[in-house]
Amino acid sequence: MLTSMMNLRSWSIGIAAGLTWILAGESSADACSPPLPGLMETFPESGATYPGNAALFFYGFDISLEGVSATVDGEPATLVLAPDVPAAGHSLAARIEPPPGEGQAIVIEGDFCSTGPCEVTRIELTAGAADTTAPAAPFGLSFNLHDYADFESSGGDCQTSSDLAWWLTIDGEAPALGASPVIYTIEAFRDDSFSKPVFSESAFARAASSTRAIHRTADVLDGADAPEALCFRVSAIDAAGNAASETAHACKPCYYRKDPKAAEPSFAPPAQPEWAAADLYPGGTCDPGTGTGGGGAGGEGATSGGAGGGAASGGGGAGGGGASSGGGGASSGGAGGGAASGGAGGGDDGQVEDGGSCSVAGGAGGERPAGGAALALLACAALAGRRRR
Repeated sequence: MLTSMMNLRSWSIGIAAGLTWILAGESSADACSPPLPGLMETFPESGATYPGNAALFFYGFDISLEGVSATVDGEPATLVLAPDVPAAGHSLAARIEPPPGEGQAIVIEGDFCSTGPCEVTRIELTAGAADTTAPAAPFGLSFNLHDYADFESSGGDCQTSSDLAWWLTIDGEAPALGASPVIYTIEAFRDDSFSKPVFSESAFARAASSTRAIHRTADVLDGADAPEALCFRVSAIDAAGNAASETAHACKPCYYRKDPKAAEPSFAPPAQPEWAAADLYPGGTCDPGTGTGGGGAGGEGATSGGAGGGAASGGGGAGGGGASSGGGGASSGGAGGGAASGGAGGGDDGQVEDGGSCSVAGGAGGERPAGGAALALLACAALAGRRRR
């Protein structure tokens, strides 16, 4: 009997050890490995017709232009970095010098790896007409804020720790066909005069209205209350370096929610909540009692020319001078509520959702919102109709 029990125990230990080995192997396989060097994406893609004076965008890891050459109609040209154009989430922005004329054939070829030999890439483009027209300025900016249970990355899950998220909705005009792509640069400041930059990031404007999620840890607040900690400003510039002359800005959220400390952390940053009337921020862009509000003229802040794309350096904003006047307070001329139709948004920084809306949760069975929620919706819609100042 004792021998049988010992054999059973040994068999159980063996099974447990085997399962541990299998699970460890799966965990290792699923871990976030460092990316391999090389070019992964280009914009525009090979075969496209693209304004001859517009910057091209390259995304990859450990890439450079040192091993890359360019020709225009078979004649040597140079591919140079374009520091005046934000990279819009890519690794490099570069343009052809001298700029090719309309109809000329562009060939870019070479090894983009900076640390060792990689596969040679060949990109063929046709130059379109030069783009010399500034893009339309964004005429609205609003944001929602969710202070959720702190999310801690394990370090091997390809995610970043964060404590809260802003969902910023930018309202503008849809990009024109055949023109250079338009880039929105979002800058965060500690003051409503836009003189104390905190961070900035950029993304392509792919629709008339889009929502961008920005996740950060609590240290970005610098001890301030989350909904009052940051003012945001958005500016527009196109890939040819033409900058819109006006900006949009917002300093108070439309909706704000703070989860209780006892809330269970999730395995990933949460998606944007389904906002309710109780989440309306007093004095914010969707507060019915706020009115259209004012605030002083936005200071020149960081924008003195082309967009830099660096964070918190004071040079990240698109050119066109300072913030448009009349905004810095509760209302920015933007559509209140952002993408508050419920469930939209979330994800890592850089995730953009098109078609942000301005709505609040209704009653059960699809009933219309009542009371404060209805007033908030009306206020939100009114703000959405305001044009650029």
